[in-house]
Amino acid sequence: MIPVLYKADATNFTTYGIGTLADTISCEVSEERNGAYECVMKYPITGAFYGEIRKERLIKAKPNDTSANQVFRIYRITKPLNGIVTIYAQHISYDLTAIATPAWTSTAITPQLAIEHVFDSALTPHNFTFHTDYTAAKDFKVDKPKSIRSVLGGSEGSLISLWGGEFEWDNFRVLHHQGRGTSTEVVIEYGKNLTSLEQDSDLTSVYTDLLPYAVISDMDGNETVVTLIEHIIPIAETTLVQRKTLIKDFTDSYGMDEEITEENLRAKAEKYIENNPLGVESPSLKISFEPLWKQPEYAAVLERVSLCDRVTIKHTELGVKATAKVIKTQYDTLAEKYVSITLGSVRSTLVDAVTDTQSSITSAVEKVDRLPSLMVSAIQNATNLITGQTGGYVVLHTDSEIGQPYELLVMDSPNLEDAVNIWRWNVGGLGFSSHGYNGPYETAITNDGQIVADFITSGTLVANIIKAGILSSQDGSSYWNLETGEVVLRAYATTEKVEETNSRIDEINEQKMLRLVISSSNGNIFKNGNINTTLTATVFSWDENITETLDPNQFIWTRVSDDAEADALWNSAHFGGAKSIEITSADVDVRATFFCDLIDTTTRKSLLG
Repeated sequence: MIPVLYKADATNFTTYGIGTLADTISCEVSEERNGAYECVMKYPITGAFYGEIRKERLIKAKPNDTSANQVFRIYRITKPLNGIVTIYAQHISYDLTAIATPAWTSTAITPQLAIEHVFDSALTPHNFTFHTDYTAAKDFKVDKPKSIRSVLGGSEGSLISLWGGEFEWDNFRVLHHQGRGTSTEVVIEYGKNLTSLEQDSDLTSVYTDLLPYAVISDMDGNETVVTLIEHIIPIAETTLVQRKTLIKDFTDSYGMDEEITEENLRAKAEKYIENNPLGVESPSLKISFEPLWKQPEYAAVLERVSLCDRVTIKHTELGVKATAKVIKTQYDTLAEKYVSITLGSVRSTLVDAVTDTQSSITSAVEKVDRLPSLMVSAIQNATNLITGQTGGYVVLHTDSEIGQPYELLVMDSPNLEDAVNIWRWNVGGLGFSSHGYNGPYETAITNDGQIVADFITSGTLVANIIKAGILSSQDGSSYWNLETGEVVLRAYATTEKVEETNSRIDEINEQKMLRLVISSSNGNIFKNGNINTTLTATVFSWDENITETLDPNQFIWTRVSDDAEADALWNSAHFGGAKSIEITSADVDVRATFFCDLIDTTTRKSLLG
């Protein structure tokens, strides 16, 4: 297919737009599973439409053998080299990155209705639509204003982090599949249609041993590190010869009321090894092949291959036979054939963004938002008490020795094994479970004097001690955060006293509201390892630049990439002392993201909230 050029605001792509780019030298489209989707085109300066090719304009190109033609927005045009420019364009779905949607919360909503609401609430007009084959309802929220693409994936609590799945970007249509591809019977085999094969094995996340530890902090801030007496646990099945130890902190895996001991630390570590194949490498195959369906003698062969399909690769001489998912495609639009496809288990970009940030924010969430943690702990406590009894599956449980009843059940089924909604009353307490006999019991009154409930309405509450995270008005306009000390009062009936209080609170909020912005002297995206830029951190108190008033040691730079060990070394070398840093190709291996935090040098805690 010959690419077609359109104006930046075009929405109808059935016409020839500005014109067909017949002079195009090359045009390739690459797409990763839940990841990058780009078009790279080379065009001569002598071409008929060279003067019309501009940033923001759109290019229609064929992305693969099975999808409809897709539209890509130009974001970069290189300077002519030997009379040829290289044009970089992103799929039009990247426009969702610049479309904002406000904060919003809903309970028990399907993903279709949730994202339709997000799309309809967008603060700028757009033409995008959404469809998913997921039907399970879950609590969903947009906790703060953000881009629609971030709501779809790339942040904690996003669509893909809650429901999972695979995206298909079809121009203005966003399709969310439980499984995008199919298990095809396509066989790509040496001597038949396989033209090249490159096998890559990544040992970055492969280990021979695990060293678990957890930290106990007392009320005075003193810390005690708990480890195993043997220190490390060998990983039984590993492909490594040289020993390599994963050092992992399990502190965040403990509940607030769960005691940290050597015994349960060992149990958690063994469970982690069981659930994570730490000793096994994740190979991927990058292949090129000749599409037989393009040949006249194979015209009837329906061996089409698409992203996320599962195909079989055979190479007898190398001893390779594998069935794997297509995780990346690179397609020659002009020749209408694949340049290469990559098979394996490469991690999804959008899911990674959630996973990588989740562990770093867990501690902060526990410190500033204790109420959910207290609720989970109380539910677990009630469940342990109530399920601590024995019995059969009758409505009235009777002790077999003394003949006395000890437990009363009220169920939605006469058969205990089939019952889902159960009221259970025994010496441990009274509780309700919507998950069967063994709980968890999320509504309960237990014999240790605790009441567990999702929502309690009371006219008057008399108590000796009230432990809470946030005390809030019914509409949420006024609240007192007992963990941080933040107080917000809003009054509808204005009095001099309330105005004075609000004024003081606003003054306090203004004094502590800080915002850090990172700027790059040479752009934000680099290609082919050509990296040379200065990252500068600027701190604002509201709109006032206060960077010069701050100590350089308050600025902590961190790097996040696929190499955790290298990141740790880099982060240690940039642990404070600079408001700006130089970034070169030595700092980036394939891909890396840089962050800067502002801390209090005394407490070593972040000032950015």
